Amino acid sequence: MVSFLLKVWQIDQTCLFELTWQSHHTMSAKIAYPETLTTLYRQWQTAYLNFYRSSLRARPGASLSLAQPTIDWRAKLVQAEAVFLAEFHHWLNSADLIEIRREIAQAASQEPQVKLYIRCDSLEMVKLPWESWQLGTEFGILNPIRILRTSARLQTTATRSTRRWKPRILVILGDDTGLDFQAEKEAVVKLKHFAEIRFKGWRSNRSTTDLKTEICQAIAEPQGWDILFFAGHSNETNITGGELAIAPNTSILVSEIAQYLKTAQERGLQFAIFNSCNGSTIAEQFINFGLNQVAVMREPIHNQVAKEFLLQFLEHLENYEDVETAMLLASQSLKVQSNLTYPSAYLIPSLFSHPQAQPFRLKKIGLRQILERWKPTRLEAFGLGMLAVVSSLLPVQSWLIDGRQYGQAVYRSMTAQVPSAQVPPVLLVQVDEESLQKGKVDILNQNLDRQYLAKLVNQSVALKASVIGIDYLLFRHQPSGDPVLAKALATAVQRSGTQFVFAAKLEEMQSPPKWIKALPELANPQWRIDGDMDLLGDPAFYARVIGDTDGQTEVLPLSYELVRLQARASRAYQWDTRSQYSPISQGAASIGQMWFHPLIDYTIPPNQVYQAIPAWKLLETTQLPQINAQMVLITPGGHLDAGIKPGEDNFKSPQAFNYWQEGAPKMTGGEIHAYLVHNLLNHRLIIPVPDLWMIGVATLLGKGTAILLGQRRARWFLIMPVFYAVISLQLYITISVLIPIVFPALTYWMYFLTMRSQRNA
Repeated sequence: MVSFLLKVWQIDQTCLFELTWQSHHTMSAKIAYPETLTTLYRQWQTAYLNFYRSSLRARPGASLSLAQPTIDWRAKLVQAEAVFLAEFHHWLNSADLIEIRREIAQAASQEPQVKLYIRCDSLEMVKLPWESWQLGTEFGILNPIRILRTSARLQTTATRSTRRWKPRILVILGDDTGLDFQAEKEAVVKLKHFAEIRFKGWRSNRSTTDLKTEICQAIAEPQGWDILFFAGHSNETNITGGELAIAPNTSILVSEIAQYLKTAQERGLQFAIFNSCNGSTIAEQFINFGLNQVAVMREPIHNQVAKEFLLQFLEHLENYEDVETAMLLASQSLKVQSNLTYPSAYLIPSLFSHPQAQPFRLKKIGLRQILERWKPTRLEAFGLGMLAVVSSLLPVQSWLIDGRQYGQAVYRSMTAQVPSAQVPPVLLVQVDEESLQKGKVDILNQNLDRQYLAKLVNQSVALKASVIGIDYLLFRHQPSGDPVLAKALATAVQRSGTQFVFAAKLEEMQSPPKWIKALPELANPQWRIDGDMDLLGDPAFYARVIGDTDGQTEVLPLSYELVRLQARASRAYQWDTRSQYSPISQGAASIGQMWFHPLIDYTIPPNQVYQAIPAWKLLETTQLPQINAQMVLITPGGHLDAGIKPGEDNFKSPQAFNYWQEGAPKMTGGEIHAYLVHNLLNHRLIIPVPDLWMIGVATLLGKGTAILLGQRRARWFLIMPVFYAVISLQLYITISVLIPIVFPALTYWMYFLTMRSQRNA
């Protein structure tokens, strides 16, 4: 497509024609302006006004009272039109302009579409019917050359196309004195399937001041508009840019609504149509504001002609034609089909256009168009890629889980949703440094003296403990202590029916992997139960679940065995589905992710999870009333030698644990086992929804919000993540699901930021 700009300047009786194309090519010519052209125009105008003397969409004036019933004004109008157009075309086809015409025709012979923008410096030149110029016919050019108009004082850039789901149309119905807008209303309403339509206009119960305020506020509405349509009486003015009759005896000047129109242009207003009279100065002013296209009637227009034109125009717009094509076809329809009824009417409509603008059209809402609207921009794709990569890093996920559980603990406390006090399910017997010193106990090769361990077992049995877990790996021999511990264990089983769970560990460095268990001399295979003591990570956020290692067909996690025994169930005990390794988690593990792998809930206060007692104090205690409802877990209490390797059993405390137990930078493996026991008993294993999945959801919501609302309701981009965060915090408590907050919120906000950057570009 090639575009030309033709400037026409009138200086006295001379007109200067200057043709510009491809930014740097120019050609000019001078031609005398024939005075007879003005005379013939006025004669044609007089005949036109008299023929259409009733129901004109202009304020009544002296020029409209010239009719004489005995004169055949139709015949006079047809004759005046023929003479006027003949003179006009003769002038434009003069030899002085042949080079300009040839240049345009040559482009039309090579390009499928050529546009010629006419820019005139005076209202007298603007009034001439430039659209009737048959350019190229003398050179045998068949492709029609589109003739458009533009402003003589063009200063702003064109409106950028908005990416709305549906175009928005603001319809302003002005003073209807002597007019009938019903047909136009029905024609506009037919577009409701393609666009969102809003009507504003005069009502008898509204003051004119309120009406002006309502119209101005509607024009500058934050949601923005794509099309502005006005029907009613109007007129052109030289200084104020035109006036629109919005109510009987009340007009609003274009200069009065200038700031609102500029705001509307910034928010996406692209096209305006004024189905009213004398709109040339109105169109120029709107193009100066930066609108892409403005359709107006240059002369007074008969009410019925205005209806016919609008019906034709909207019909073509409804068929997804652009406004240039719709304007051309609607005008041709007036010329070909309605010229006998409405002579000269086809000469009245004009389309003013910004030279930089793409012609507006309604967009089809099919699958392809939907996908195109949802297609991410380069900036959005980059942002999504970065968020997806960062969210997939396991250290980042652990950091977010840590912060999230801290926030959950605070939220529980602030909303008074801490579980009611109950008997802690675990009595945690902690062999701490003080116990080792008071009992004069040695740690031999990282093994607790088994004679001391036997004392703890005997005392627990004496206090009526029914389930005892030993969180010590008893795989090395202690000649002096093994017989004592073996006797204590056997006596407890035979006399009290106490059940024991011994710590075990899968040695994965061996090939094939081998289980390290308590010595067979210590426990009879007929009643011994081994439990996997391993924990995941440091801090240990992820829970051990059934089936997360191949060896668990033989050994369940330690906390699971404690729960099973406490429930007095068989090994066929049906666990909560959350406690078992899911296929999704298994598939995620193959790509280095922890999707849907359950989390330990540290947002519960420790005093409701376990009752901690140092080992030395247990040995001195004569009564523990709650022990019948508890399982005893004998575990290292934080001493430096704990673990197979020194210090291995001391873990970094999650922030949520620190919230309840301030000043505890470390927590023991026994405390983690206790939390897992509590979670299993209360069905509190937390299922984390993957960040990457929620980024996908936030992408759909963010893109959808940008498409549907755009800048007009930008506050939703700021408010929605807050509502989402509160809902996510509550779902964690009510249904034990952790829905990520940070990355989805960043994704959602990213669409707001990219939308603003595109808008400001």
